[in-house]
Amino acid sequence: MGRFLRGSLDATVMRVYHLRVRDEYLNFIKSGRKRIEVRAAYPALRGMKPGDRLVFNDSVPALVTGVRLYETFRQALREEPLEKIFPDKPSFERALKRFHGMYPRWKENRYGVIAIRFRLLGGER
Repeated sequence: MGRFLRGSLDATVMRVYHLRVRDEYLNFIKSGRKRIEVRAAYPALRGMKPGDRLVFNDSVPALVTGVRLYETFRQALREEPLEKIFPDKPSFERALKRFHGMYPRWKENRYGVIAIRFRLLGGER
């Protein structure tokens, strides 16, 4: 099971993370259908906590509501709701292939995986 990182939503030190996503995923984020961003847990992301901010593609602001760390994409897909990661609802194996198409396996093995739960801010859903 993933390690859930707890933090206060009103923490005094809030960080802003700028994340790039493919246009198709940005559209899912804007529509409110995508609520979990999963990626390799690079060192720059490992300190993320609830209350931090995300800015997708320099235009879509969001609030981090939860963060979980996993060893593999397979583990993340088993634990997190697939439709909140990939709203087009691919099969489990197809979803796993998507991640392995975006991230070489050495990155998954070296850094692990981070699942970031978020909600949109401002005029977005």
